[in-house]
Amino acid sequence: MRTPDFTPRKMELKRAYANALLGLELSCAEISGCLERMRYGVKVSGDTLTVSVPAYRTDVLHPMDLVEDVAIAYGYHNFTPKDLSYYTRVREDPIEQKAALVREAMTGFGFTEVMTLVMTDRQSLFTLMDVPEEPVVEAEKPSSQEHSVCRNWLLPSLIGVLAKNKTREFPQKVFEVGDVVLASGENRTHVGGVVSHAKTNFSEIKSVVEGLLATLGAACTVGPATHPSFIAGRCAEVGCGFFGEINPSVLANAGLEMPVTAFELRLEDIRPRA
Repeated sequence: MRTPDFTPRKMELKRAYANALLGLELSCAEISGCLERMRYGVKVSGDTLTVSVPAYRTDVLHPMDLVEDVAIAYGYHNFTPKDLSYYTRVREDPIEQKAALVREAMTGFGFTEVMTLVMTDRQSLFTLMDVPEEPVVEAEKPSSQEHSVCRNWLLPSLIGVLAKNKTREFPQKVFEVGDVVLASGENRTHVGGVVSHAKTNFSEIKSVVEGLLATLGAACTVGPATHPSFIAGRCAEVGCGFFGEINPSVLANAGLEMPVTAFELRLEDIRPRA
């Protein structure tokens, strides 16, 4: 018959290490007293404390966890605040500045923001969207096939959102500002949006893209484009991305019955007017 092993684990804690983290000058006796109040067994040898960690304290994985309990027993209210010895100037990342403007504009256009996972699967990225497969970043040991690769564009995720909400009322207008990962491993920030209702068309999504780029102070030169996920002749590019009417074959793949228009732009490539 086997019984649980409740033998305490041994862990060493250096006095200098604890004081360096806490910003204090505690003696070994004071540190020992704090740990004993937190239900540890402690033996002191020079500047080293050998701590007996109870079996039920499965959260104690590193000496830093012991230092945290020392701080709790010492009392956070007993710490003396110190002024910073130096200061740095900060500013918002340029991409985050763009992202904030995008969110404000898209919300004003009547869209609802969603957040989807960066991890997805090849079927969603390629088969669903009727595009040929290409290299993507793959997980070495994925927890599931649905989360086995990193997405390299946003629209498959947004089409998936529509597929999960196809029984909800229309019109549906959702967007996302999120990360994509290129095959090289580089992270990029994209914005994508989809519109779904019975009368959505190329002109509607074009007006959204033009309005968004105008908000960002960027030039908007529209040219024809060809993309397998969009209806031929109803897809366009703007230098930093593309937009148009989603191909009926993609809608069928996703089980969607309403027409869908969509766009995707690369925030890093949106440049202000010269």
